[in-house]
Amino acid sequence: MKVLIDVTSTCRSARSSGIQRITRQLFAELATRVPVTPLCWNSLGNFYQRLDSREMEYLRTPFRRYNAPISRPHAREDLGEFLRLLRNGSVDMLNVLQDDDVIFVPGTFTDRRMQKLPEMARRTRARFVAIFHDLADLRMALLSGRRMKKFQNYIELLAAFDLVICVSNQSRADLFEFWKQNEVTAGVETFVEHWPLEFDQNERSAAHSARPVILCVSSLTARKNHIRLFDAARQLWDGGVKFELQLIGSSTNWGRRVALEAWRLQSLGRPIRWLKHVDDRTLHQAYRECLFTVYPSLIEGFGLPILESLWHGKPCVCGGNGALGEVARGGGCLIVDQTSENAIAAGIKKLLRDQATYGRLREEARARKFGSWSDYIEKLLQHLSLLFQSRPASIRPCTGARKNKPPSSITDSLQVSLTPEEVNRSS
Repeated sequence: MKVLIDVTSTCRSARSSGIQRITRQLFAELATRVPVTPLCWNSLGNFYQRLDSREMEYLRTPFRRYNAPISRPHAREDLGEFLRLLRNGSVDMLNVLQDDDVIFVPGTFTDRRMQKLPEMARRTRARFVAIFHDLADLRMALLSGRRMKKFQNYIELLAAFDLVICVSNQSRADLFEFWKQNEVTAGVETFVEHWPLEFDQNERSAAHSARPVILCVSSLTARKNHIRLFDAARQLWDGGVKFELQLIGSSTNWGRRVALEAWRLQSLGRPIRWLKHVDDRTLHQAYRECLFTVYPSLIEGFGLPILESLWHGKPCVCGGNGALGEVARGGGCLIVDQTSENAIAAGIKKLLRDQATYGRLREEARARKFGSWSDYIEKLLQHLSLLFQSRPASIRPCTGARKNKPPSSITDSLQVSLTPEEVNRSS
């Protein structure tokens, strides 16, 4: 068996959000067990390409080309796409794919792959595997009409894969609910496997800086809820509570609003710093030096920064809805209503002032057990092996009916929201 893994969103820049971090680790771990070929989709040529040396460097050591934090590591991806079109040839997938090969797509896509992958499936005997992360943008109506329709088409297409790995029970429940509401016939096998978490033990330390630092690790997007966090922090600062708020994460178009607000607060003398998109060494150092973390995201498919915080023995203030609750309820987290700046402020204040609660959550965090990559890859390979034993060697195209808008049970079931202004700014 050979695995051809789609690393499109991971090999074009030093971007290192959850999907990119996991894709890099997946590639590295799979490569120790089976033959693996990384591929990148070129959206200008509408074909797969092999990675060149620069792309392999981004896949393996993404921060080598950067000697300072950056706000938008993916800003020059479009230029790179054009250069790759000129420089790299296309891969003839129909001739490359063998009967016992696997096409593995760990990231989300809404480009011409939605047409090309089903075509490959019909014309080859390879198996097609995807990882499904979440319906967050759809559930919160954060996409414009055209982008929303593309994303709906992607969710429907997943029903035509051989195997879909869901990152949480909530993500699988949302996926099934979407298929049901849209009358999608799905014979695909699914299973839930939470992301493993393994770092060098030398990065793990209980030490923190002399001043109380609260860390928030998250990309600057609408659903990550930074503005409410700022309102909560301002409320505490006005009340005389002393702490520094540190932000780590890359920006987006919408994220400019978050960055501008952070800089405005900083200009007013507020103790807030945005460290931007940083390398792993700086990230681990920030976790070590903080007192605890806050993750105010409104909705997630998983919530990797929560687990990263707990791995470092640092409690986390976060919401408890959906997949966030799956991660948080294992211990080490102070669950609050993240739709309320008052509740966020109360949670932060409690961990700053209530040493008994802080100590208990810190011990719970240190006691948490995390899955290993070796176990994850072993389970994955077992599922891949079963695909070739139990299913005819073909993929059925998705035959479900398509609706023009997401089903009400998906959009209305979410109990968190943005203000109308925030929704407009995010689209």
